[in-house]
Amino acid sequence: MTDLYGQLFRRLLYPSWEGGIRQRPTLEHLKRLERTQWCSLDELHAFQQAELDKLLSHVWKSVPHYRARFEESGLGPSDRLSVEDLNKLPLLTRADASRNLEARKSTSPPLPVIDKSTSGTSGNPLVFAYDRGSEYWRQATKLRGYAWAGYQPGDRSLHFWGAPPVAPPPLAKRAKVSLDHWVRRELYIACTDCSEAALSEVVRLIRKQGPSVIVCYAQAGAALARHVNETGSRTWNDISVIAAAERLFSSDRAAIAQAFGPQVFETYGSREVMLIAAECEAHQGLHLSMENLVVEVIVRDANGERPAQPGELGEVVVTDLHNYGAPFIRYLTGDLAIRSDQGSCACGRSLPRLQAIEGRTMDTLRDGAGRAVSGMFFSVLFAALADKVRQFQVVQRKDRAIDLRIVPTSLFDDSLLERVQSHCVQFIPGVEFRTEIVEQLAPDRGGKLRVVVVES
Repeated sequence: MTDLYGQLFRRLLYPSWEGGIRQRPTLEHLKRLERTQWCSLDELHAFQQAELDKLLSHVWKSVPHYRARFEESGLGPSDRLSVEDLNKLPLLTRADASRNLEARKSTSPPLPVIDKSTSGTSGNPLVFAYDRGSEYWRQATKLRGYAWAGYQPGDRSLHFWGAPPVAPPPLAKRAKVSLDHWVRRELYIACTDCSEAALSEVVRLIRKQGPSVIVCYAQAGAALARHVNETGSRTWNDISVIAAAERLFSSDRAAIAQAFGPQVFETYGSREVMLIAAECEAHQGLHLSMENLVVEVIVRDANGERPAQPGELGEVVVTDLHNYGAPFIRYLTGDLAIRSDQGSCACGRSLPRLQAIEGRTMDTLRDGAGRAVSGMFFSVLFAALADKVRQFQVVQRKDRAIDLRIVPTSLFDDSLLERVQSHCVQFIPGVEFRTEIVEQLAPDRGGKLRVVVVES
């Protein structure tokens, strides 16, 4: 059935508002991105280098923090850095980014006019800023990545996303946001409540709204999918699902595919720079948003820093090419990923890919002897129990004791606790394990569920 409103929105309403009334270049950027995604890798590298040259020229003139860092690295304003030379510059840690925000702000236009903060999953929310031009690039990059999942502006969409505000905004702002969502046909539902009653209400709204796409936090989407599957609630045709904000585990993908259909797309981003990478229709990794970002995957060890090899796990480092207001240059995101090889994707796009997002650097536990143990152990363990355990969370306390919370399905039985406990004690020896069966798990204040938490 033809969606007349969707076509009207995409062809007339949205372009008239975005490019006409508001004079925003978002759709111009999108057209460029739709073209460059099919360019050769050499052409993409040339575009990326040109954007980096402009950023670094601005930084030298107008950003005190980076001017000082460049000078400390022995670089002068006439030195041209290639993308491959970025490792000559120091990494920007989260603590550095927070501590030096004012020094990272540009002293000449474009100035930082948008202030935001992260959700604080690490316990310390990061306040950051960027300019309007960066916002237009961010939105265009998101539109392209979401289009790979079949999502076009004006499509009916359900966003199982975020948390309700602690303090509701003024009435006028709420009315403006509500009108915007109505015009765009976007239904937003906070995903902090994953109780049976709340999930049943989401199912009701899916039936009523009839979305062509669901955008969700990965863990919240998986919880919704398992509820649908356990209760036999599916009455709809296939719906594309875009999973974001958290890692999408293979067992979660399978549950979502059963509940909503096979078109499940993983995306990877951060609030600081928005969409970093997205999965295309070929599902062969996540394509990097390289026209907007330089993404490095690095390994740090006793010998220093080096690029991760294809297939090797490393830390994700991003440089935002279009945030002139308060630049992020070589910013350590705190995430771990595996860089894909340079082989072609079946979709035909030359954009480089990440093979997988593996978690966060902080998701490393310690056994009784202080040895590091990857939190991925629990993901592997519970992937085999996906039909019996809806969700889980592991919290290692400061004394190294581990609290394991489990949300069971109807197929769960108490004997599984002994098996889980036995596996855990064997894999992480020398620590106290405590297990607890709960009805639901509380996400953080941003609506995300951290499956592994290590208290610092």
